Amino acid sequence: MTKPPKRALTWANRITLLRLLLTPVLVIGLLSGARGWPVLIFLLAALSDVLDGAVARWRGEQTTLGKYLDPIADKLLLSSSYLALAHLQVFPLWVFVVVFSRDLFILIGWNVIYILTRNFTVEPRWLGKGTTFLQMATVVLALTVPGAGILPWALGATVLMTTLSAIDYVWLGSRKLGELG
Repeated sequence: MTKPPKRALTWANRITLLRLLLTPVLVIGLLSGARGWPVLIFLLAALSDVLDGAVARWRGEQTTLGKYLDPIADKLLLSSSYLALAHLQVFPLWVFVVVFSRDLFILIGWNVIYILTRNFTVEPRWLGKGTTFLQMATVVLALTVPGAGILPWALGATVLMTTLSAIDYVWLGSRKLGELG
């Protein structure tokens, strides 16, 4: 007996789609000057990042769509949050540029490798997961404790970790491209 094909719209992928849908709501809330509910929206979106992976593993619903959609949802949530917070002058604009540039390099790299190999799986790296966690924690800190003296330290750690993660992904992509020729 053959196994039925995996459905693309699993519970885990629905949770990831919720994170995608929450992102513009969060940005609208931040830019409109709302105080309380954007924090709750961001926390819900950040928790959905943990929840979608746990649900996919628990239910045995890991899909190709989920492997691509989850990191894209993270990148959209974080880049949008950092841009909004830079616009509101909570973060310096250059911090957004660092966060966005890393995510752009990763997305371009995935596409280049896929175009050249037609066989590239997205491999989460421990440094990338740590960077995502730290970026999210920094946003939560900025939203919950505005003007906190620790924020410059959190931003410094976030920029350092983001830069190291970008270097790690570029190194990995270079290795994969080196295997081609």
